Amino acid sequence: MELLALFEDTLRTHSLVERGQRVLVAFSGGADSTALLHLFTRLRESWSLEVIAAHLNHALRGEQSDADEAHCRQVCAGWRVPFFSRKVEVAQEAKQRRLSVETAAREVRYAFLQEVADAIEADVIALGHTRDDQVETVLLNLTRGSGTAGLAGMPVRRGRIIRPLLQMSRRQIVAYCALHGLRFVEDVSNTDPRYSRNRIRHHVLPELRRVNPRVDEAVERLANLLRDEERWWQGYMQTLEPEFTLRRTEDEWYLSLEWLARQPEAVQRRVIRYAVQNLHPEGRELEFEQVERLREAIRTGRRAGVTLRGGQLHAAVTQRTLRVWLKRDVPPVAYEIVVQVPGETPVLPAGITLFAEHSALPDAHAWRQDNWEVWCDASQVGKQLVVRNWRRGDRLQPLGLSGHRKLSDIFVDRKVPAHLRRRIPVVCDEEGIVWVVGLCLAHRVRCTSDTKQTVHLWAQPRGGW
Repeated sequence: MELLALFEDTLRTHSLVERGQRVLVAFSGGADSTALLHLFTRLRESWSLEVIAAHLNHALRGEQSDADEAHCRQVCAGWRVPFFSRKVEVAQEAKQRRLSVETAAREVRYAFLQEVADAIEADVIALGHTRDDQVETVLLNLTRGSGTAGLAGMPVRRGRIIRPLLQMSRRQIVAYCALHGLRFVEDVSNTDPRYSRNRIRHHVLPELRRVNPRVDEAVERLANLLRDEERWWQGYMQTLEPEFTLRRTEDEWYLSLEWLARQPEAVQRRVIRYAVQNLHPEGRELEFEQVERLREAIRTGRRAGVTLRGGQLHAAVTQRTLRVWLKRDVPPVAYEIVVQVPGETPVLPAGITLFAEHSALPDAHAWRQDNWEVWCDASQVGKQLVVRNWRRGDRLQPLGLSGHRKLSDIFVDRKVPAHLRRRIPVVCDEEGIVWVVGLCLAHRVRCTSDTKQTVHLWAQPRGGW
């Protein structure tokens, strides 16, 4: 089967691309990405595709890296493909984040691709990984002590990332480039023995092929089998999630230690990996020893923690929870969202949905005001409510107390951890703070015997608290 026909068959079989979509191709200039971009340009008219290329200059090889970028730009100009590029000092990035150069390059590259895809509203991001890359990935993960998620290798699709060449060999790709006269760049770092993948490619795999000439097929078959099992486990974890989740936001996850302690070892391992992988795209590389360290802490009740992914991702066992959190290079983004009254307002950075309605003051027996559900005197609330995160200098007079207090002091009194303070939603009107969700209501908006109409507010956390 000619490679274009095999390529189209892969797109259809795995529903990777639909007609009329916008495709962002990761274009390094090597044989794999050159063939990938060329194949998509050949389908551009018949599939009504919009094809765009993105190139990250890693600045690891000086002038050669710049020459590769110039080559990619020239190819795209000749093929009438819009081209995006960025230059990043990856070696410096790796040093700052205490990562290997390989890992830093991958993380920076993926972040760049996601950023471009968001900016151009791409439907998919196409990567040029081949069957050879799959085999190398599985073996590399095996040496790291990965679980079945790592040994399952790379999926043909994960979210909007697609790998249409995953069923094709590197030899087929090079032959395709030769057949169509496609020029591509040779990255000399691909032969550098300092990189683990290169040692697998040039030393380990040749020896394994001497033992079994069909070892590539065997490894690929193993990955396919384990991927099927991973899909089942992922579905099962989703059904269990409400049981083990105490609280979840965009960057952190609190899991019930009591629930985990009752589970079999296999489920404990799966839940830990599931939480890590959902917070960080590279979490599937979590090492066995790290999982076991957390499991031992769950069993003994002792405090323990691990740091993952170059200091970005952390996990710690405390008295009642297993906390997994992502420490971003930048502080949480400041947000300010208009509250729909009446209606519901998703507050994604805080992990809650805020509900609001106009209502009469409830009967005393039905009025169970707490810090998660409040009634405000409508005559004392401004025309527009917004919800935002805490800002330094925020002050209010808490319900029932005399005098104003800094919100930062209230956080200290209530023992709110520092890492959570900018995540707590604060509802305000034109005059100031109305309600600090989960903590306190402002005294000025309290209901009294003269109250006729109220603004009823309540918060519902995503995943439970």
